[in-house]
Amino acid sequence: MKREYLERALDFEGYLAHADMNVPTMRENFADTELAPDDDRYFRNLSERLPAGAISIWGFSESWCGDCVENVPIVAKMASLYPVFRLYLFPRDLNLDIMDECLGEGFRTIPVFIFYDENGQEIGKFIERPAGAHAFMAKAKKELEHLSPEEQKRGMYRARTELRKLYKAGLRNETVTEIRRIIEDRYGS
Repeated sequence: MKREYLERALDFEGYLAHADMNVPTMRENFADTELAPDDDRYFRNLSERLPAGAISIWGFSESWCGDCVENVPIVAKMASLYPVFRLYLFPRDLNLDIMDECLGEGFRTIPVFIFYDENGQEIGKFIERPAGAHAFMAKAKKELEHLSPEEQKRGMYRARTELRKLYKAGLRNETVTEIRRIIEDRYGS
């Protein structure tokens, strides 16, 4: 983790000011995100045990990406609620050098959130979407593979629309759960 990169990072409001699309949806997703009581207790306790900003979150994202529109607001909400977190957002396309250094050349799937402890050591990564969303999209793709490219494109658009509903119905909680597991691996439960 190179500290000089942080000069290029944005907070959530700065990221929204930079974004060229989906800003109202990201604001809505931020406002609608609520953590389950057990997760809330865990992160509040963690915030009492560790100093403010002890866990840095580096996020790579672009506002045109549906998974970013869903997951960036979730992580931003967590960072706003729990002082243990400090969120740094990097618009991916302006920061490919940082992303390549952090993740390896050519790995540019978004969003990616990298969690660092208070000593700058990587704790873990959350990549793209939670497992339930991955399974849903893989199933949709499989069901469409026998169709023409144009029909596949329309089908995937419908699947992404359905995925947005699934985030509201519970996949947001799955994102939080997966992030919590990353944090628990380092700091315990």
